[in-house]
Amino acid sequence: MTRASLTRAARGALGTGGLAIIACDVALTIRATGGLDVGDYLGQFTILSVLAASILMLLGASMGRELRGAVHLRAMALTGLLVAAVLHATLLGGAAGPSGELVNTLLHVVFPALALVEWVTVRSRTRVTLLTPLIGLVFPVVFLAATLARGAIVDRYPYDFVDPGAQGGYAGLVGSLAIVLVAFLTVGAFVAVIGAIRDRMLAPR
Repeated sequence: MTRASLTRAARGALGTGGLAIIACDVALTIRATGGLDVGDYLGQFTILSVLAASILMLLGASMGRELRGAVHLRAMALTGLLVAAVLHATLLGGAAGPSGELVNTLLHVVFPALALVEWVTVRSRTRVTLLTPLIGLVFPVVFLAATLARGAIVDRYPYDFVDPGAQGGYAGLVGSLAIVLVAFLTVGAFVAVIGAIRDRMLAPR
């Protein structure tokens, strides 16, 4: 097999693995709790990040060549994975959900680590730019806005840092969300720098 074929196979396997982890999480959660609220489940940033990264990997593997601008989407998904992993380990104490410790580790440690390896070793069709981290903020901004809107309706929030009640009102919430967005921008810049170095090292000669 050529290097390109091996890369496509590896990306396809990793993307499939990410979806398999989600499937296991869903099945084990239903088994443990007797049901699953789709809105609550898809309201978890980790789940959305794993889904996004997995789909992008599968698309890249199936198409061979990615669409222009896909590098920004890849960076956005990886940034989401890494930030979610850090927030889960710190703010949430690394606690496992109903699906158990193994799935928790796969979601928050193993898959993000492998996604980082994929980012380091696989170039996109276009290069990383200074705008990449800023474009990456679209994901958390939309997520936070949707979470706040849904939370105001159902009176339930997936995380304390997006819960106005837990933050002492909307004034306290602003500071909490600002910290989260700074974290995304910082990690996004880190991801972009790695991508820029990768582009130079793996550029065709």
